[in-house]
Amino acid sequence: MPGTATVDAVIVGGGAAGLLLAAHLAAIGWGDDVLVLDDGAQPLEDRAWAWWSTGGALLDRASSRAFEVADVAGEGWARRLGLGPYAYRVVTGPELGEAVARIVRTRRGYRRLSGTARGLAVDDAGVQVAYEDPDGRARAVRARWVFDSVGPGAAAPVPDPDAVLDVAGIRIETARDAFDPAAVTLMDFRTGQEDGVAFAYVLPTSARTALVERTVYAGPEGLGGAADAHEARLAAYVRDVLGLGEHRIVAHESGTIPLVLRPPARPDGPVVPIGARAGMVKPSTGYAFGRIQRHSAAIAAALAAGRYPGRAVPHRRWARTQDAALLRAMRTDPAAARGFLEALLTRNPGPRILAFLDEDLPAAEHLRLYATLPLPRLGLVVAAGSSRRSR
Repeated sequence: MPGTATVDAVIVGGGAAGLLLAAHLAAIGWGDDVLVLDDGAQPLEDRAWAWWSTGGALLDRASSRAFEVADVAGEGWARRLGLGPYAYRVVTGPELGEAVARIVRTRRGYRRLSGTARGLAVDDAGVQVAYEDPDGRARAVRARWVFDSVGPGAAAPVPDPDAVLDVAGIRIETARDAFDPAAVTLMDFRTGQEDGVAFAYVLPTSARTALVERTVYAGPEGLGGAADAHEARLAAYVRDVLGLGEHRIVAHESGTIPLVLRPPARPDGPVVPIGARAGMVKPSTGYAFGRIQRHSAAIAAALAAGRYPGRAVPHRRWARTQDAALLRAMRTDPAAARGFLEALLTRNPGPRILAFLDEDLPAAEHLRLYATLPLPRLGLVVAAGSSRRSR
């Protein structure tokens, strides 16, 4: 569009990836004109994120709750993990939106643009972003950089998942104190395993209120017809394991988290993928917020230093290989995969576990951790699965 002003950057998508990047760019003082293009299809009021960190990241203080201990359990065992120097943090969508707004309002040229991205066209002068405004009219804006969490115009905005975490949850109120507000239950395997490796998650908001979820590692299609049994096993966990007396279910929740092993979308000159498109959802756990925050900080630092932001965070091939092995075992030998997870949780201190899952464990600590795990059995399961596919 001749004569159209060119902004410094358009961030496509106003979810966690878009908001975190806008905050990091504003905090570092980069750019005079930065637009966040979002269609409002996923309101922040309906969202929340959890992650663990040591507290030094830009948006760590946006979290409303930070747990310093976590419970894990299985048949015949239970353990409370001290997490320090980490804390397990939770932020709601409104809390994140407010925290980001406080940072970006110091930059007058940072604006939200309502609309649905339709396509990206790269040329010698930058990128033309075609979008549709809320009234359905075709619009366009030019940018030097585009940071894309949506994939407008792509045949597959995010690759089809190799597996999913299928989640059913309920928000509970009890008549008497029933939860420990100081501890989050990260993984409790004392729930039916018939539909795949499954664990319960308990996030207390007070001594009498909590979110209780049951999560299953399922195939790409999710649980499908087994969803009713999924809900029934969640109810059984609340009754038989938590042993709750009189209680009220305030709300039901359900969803799936795609787990993708294939390489993420690649940067295309001035178009740089962020969020799930950039591979920021860890395939073996489904956690993304902490990884997105580190990616956002790296992009901002690269731009401020005049470096290409598309290579801000290299992907660790060994970590992807480990994730692939674990997910393959989830499908072909759930008992072996569960044994791997239980060994990880019962034989290692909390900080080592979290650093390993964060792909931030020093080499010497890796050796100590590997010595606690049933790697030969997992390797045989993976090899057997590969052999069957080959035949």
